[in-house]
Amino acid sequence: MEQRTIPLGERPARLWTGGKGDAIVLLHGGWAGAEAYWSTITDDLEKSHLVVAPELPGIGTVDEPPLPTFSAYAAWLAALLDALGIERAVIVGNSLGASVAWRFAGDYPERCRSLVMVNGYPPPAYPSGVRWLAAKTPLRAMARGNVAQFYGHEVLGLAFHDRAKVPAGIAQSLERFSRADIDRVLDIMLSGEPPSPPPKSKTLLIWGEADRSPVFDKQGARKMRQSLDESKLVTIPEAGHLPQVERPAEFRRALRDFLKA
Repeated sequence: MEQRTIPLGERPARLWTGGKGDAIVLLHGGWAGAEAYWSTITDDLEKSHLVVAPELPGIGTVDEPPLPTFSAYAAWLAALLDALGIERAVIVGNSLGASVAWRFAGDYPERCRSLVMVNGYPPPAYPSGVRWLAAKTPLRAMARGNVAQFYGHEVLGLAFHDRAKVPAGIAQSLERFSRADIDRVLDIMLSGEPPSPPPKSKTLLIWGEADRSPVFDKQGARKMRQSLDESKLVTIPEAGHLPQVERPAEFRRALRDFLKA
């Protein structure tokens, strides 16, 4: 994989690319950048696909502001694919990256060949009253505390089956997460944009069974699968929030079987 920087709108886009063939896009979560999330599987994928692993602006990094909404990230991804000359792609997202992937699949169905959600859910949709309370009243502190559960170093013991497999980039990133970083994540979640439609493309849900981090559980994955017409759920034992890191062989097998179907 080659690290690149290309012009895109008001600020350059950073990404990793490699391989040839049908495009597959890998979207990282909120704890670190693309390399920490995907380096265990990219060498294999680029043997048969054009692999694109972008650094989502302001997500997992502390050197730039985030975009305001999930739909803004979907539009950013569409612009990135335009810049790369990619018309359609398989979109894979882990954790917060899965929320971006879902939004992209809903907003740009013609550009999503298929969708893969890895230990992640659709973007949250909160009633306007809840958003106002979390933004304008002392309940902001409570909302911040709920998000902070997922962005502190202590979450690693819940999110990983084997702490020894935590990527160094994630451990380092969580050590320096600040209140301001947590507020930026909270603002994206409370942006109030209308819910995106469910994806029309076939969808694979890959779930690390040992994920005990807040909110993420296998029952939620089952409910999500039942809500989708053309979907499949694959669970991976002895893997947590990043099954591609803890059990890369099983993850690659599930993904390749889906892509062949």
